Amino acid sequence: MFLDSKVKEIVKRILDYSDSYKALSSKVSISNGKINVEGYSFITQKPLLVSVGKSALKMAKFFLDKMKIENGIVITPKGHTNVKLPLEVLESSHPDITESSYEAGKKVINLLFKEDYDLLIFLISGGASALMEYSDISLNYLKEINNALVTSGLSIEEINIVRKHLSLIKGGWLAQYSKSPILTLVVSDVPGGDLSSVGSGPTILDFSTKEEAERIMKDIGLEKYMGFLKETPKTLKVKSYTFKILDIETVLTRLKSDIENSEILSSEVRGDAYLFGVQLAGIANTQFRVSNGRKVLLLGGEPDVKITGKHGKGGRNGEICLGFLKYIKANARLYAIATDGIDGNSEYAGCYVDNELKINSVDIHNALINHTSYELLEKYGVTIKTGFTGNNVNNVYILDIGD
Repeated sequence: MFLDSKVKEIVKRILDYSDSYKALSSKVSISNGKINVEGYSFITQKPLLVSVGKSALKMAKFFLDKMKIENGIVITPKGHTNVKLPLEVLESSHPDITESSYEAGKKVINLLFKEDYDLLIFLISGGASALMEYSDISLNYLKEINNALVTSGLSIEEINIVRKHLSLIKGGWLAQYSKSPILTLVVSDVPGGDLSSVGSGPTILDFSTKEEAERIMKDIGLEKYMGFLKETPKTLKVKSYTFKILDIETVLTRLKSDIENSEILSSEVRGDAYLFGVQLAGIANTQFRVSNGRKVLLLGGEPDVKITGKHGKGGRNGEICLGFLKYIKANARLYAIATDGIDGNSEYAGCYVDNELKINSVDIHNALINHTSYELLEKYGVTIKTGFTGNNVNNVYILDIGD
């Protein structure tokens, strides 16, 4: 699909600033078995490395390029093992929890019990909640619960509160199985900076409660599963150190530094995706009327899509673009890009639309009702396809208003 040079340059910058290997290179230094992170030093002779998430391969490769690590495992989404590593690489499932998720969780716990190590290097990025699981709940029940959660329109923080209280590996449980101190490095895909929500925080102390999880389950009609909930550990057995390596706000800050007349409006976008698109159109219309010259607004986060019944090929960024198109009147263009290269159940990272693109309002309405945003947008050639990027700091939105 043809992308003009401006779109290509924007996509290139976003993916470059979202790269977890580059982020680790700027935040972590390693020499003679000594790892330095933000003024802290960790000395290890027998490290055990566990890397899980959409950025698992890149994050693991950084450490394997810099130091000798003989034991560990890397857990990545199926179909994306394009990097060869000297550790076991296990392909698991996303966004659904499957047998592969349970296999991954069991393997990690077995490693922690079996191996001889003096430091657990735990690398986590978005997608880990589905890729790795261990629970005393049957897989079928957990699948039903997870499907209800991810299609409910809940925020990722609310979804992960429930996940933590159904698991024996999330919500700090993994830390309970470690023989050594833990160094956790996080590439965050969660708006607002709560690192314990990334991958549902396997090695991070959880401050949410079983009562909160019960309230969330009641809100979406999952009362019959509430008996499975258990409290998460409120103290950790070993020392655990956690550092943020990269998040969406960092990416937006770097974009601001090289896009003229740009401002960061929010790095914590939440709520309904379509309505967010509508609001962006309203902002663009207003700014065009009251401001002089070009203005670029930068936003990031994870809007929600609530799915009921059948659905086609779509995603949150597609629905945002349709909401924007329905109400935009000003001279403005919107770029909506998922940094992992995958929006919803589509093969696209996102889309770009402007006020000159005219789509029949009935077609927009039908695409939103049936969640077929990309089936509509691809007809107009405004989709963005990057393939799986190995990055994941969530979604970037660039609203370019005026000249």
